[in-house]
Amino acid sequence: MNQQEATDFVISELGKHHQKNDIIQKLCESTSMNWSQAEKFIQQVWAEHGTVIAQKQSPMIVAIGTVVVLAGLFIAVLTIYLTLQGENIRMRGLPFPYAGNIAYFLIGAAMIGGGLRGMWDTIVRMWNS
Repeated sequence: MNQQEATDFVISELGKHHQKNDIIQKLCESTSMNWSQAEKFIQQVWAEHGTVIAQKQSPMIVAIGTVVVLAGLFIAVLTIYLTLQGENIRMRGLPFPYAGNIAYFLIGAAMIGGGLRGMWDTIVRMWNS
């Protein structure tokens, strides 16, 4: 495997979200690199081709982010609706009324924020790299 083939292989594998150690092992087996050389090579490829790798990773990240945001939105809206209907969602260990409502709303809000943050980071990495 020559330098360009190894670069293409690393870009492809990182784009498929494969584990770094698995990629290093395959590089060591198919080239004359040792473990530390393969590790440095992957870091170099990531630095030089981060945009391409981010573009390959983005469909899965955006899909997962969308599902998480929609689930969080569902939880938050349902919690608001139930709270306005006077429903007290009970959670074991929470000492005051409607504490479960607050907890579920915060969980939904955190899911929305986390999903949006992951998608935003991916988009920024694609455009700025």
